Amino acid sequence: MTSKGFAVLAAGLSLFFGSCIGMRSDITLRPDGSGLISLEYRISRTLESLGKLDGNERWLPLPVGRADFERTLERLPGLKMLSFSSREDSKDLIISVKMEFSNLDALLRFLDASGQKAVLANENGRRRLTMSFRGAGRNGGEMDEFFAALAEDYRVSMKFILPSEGSLELLGDQGKSDGTLPWEELVGQGKELFWSLPLPALMGERERRLVLSW
Repeated sequence: MTSKGFAVLAAGLSLFFGSCIGMRSDITLRPDGSGLISLEYRISRTLESLGKLDGNERWLPLPVGRADFERTLERLPGLKMLSFSSREDSKDLIISVKMEFSNLDALLRFLDASGQKAVLANENGRRRLTMSFRGAGRNGGEMDEFFAALAEDYRVSMKFILPSEGSLELLGDQGKSDGTLPWEELVGQGKELFWSLPLPALMGERERRLVLSW
């Protein structure tokens, strides 16, 4: 797996929206720009089994073993794995990873190694992190129906723990707050910010931007 592919994994970007994968990530930022990432993602065992079949590796584009994560982190300076575990329940393979980043540049590399979908700016003494994402396109075939049915049981959630008061908002492709999503949980002001949505709400080709300021 490439470092770019793993970077998409962290922020719940297009790999999550194109597959039946539930994800929760907690990102803690310290005043000096270092911090911690706790990541858990759930992969449908049906999808995992499909990915193991010859020629179907593209349906499972995420690392599922400790060695996969270690090899990827070796190519991302400033990131260190603190712990890794995996388990199975009756429905899912569950991967939990805790990592440390040494500075904000390392966090950006984790969010998007291409440097295009995660951008940090300084504005009047405040930092503004913008993460752009787009769901995977659909072709109307049987596989689309298969993924849509599996996705019903999964969510995407992110929590940010900040060293100072901050704000969090989701913008549409016109740069305005996106009021089209069925928000079930959103904390957009304070030192602990959080959002969570069912995966189907984020599937599709529309581009959105998650903007974090502190």
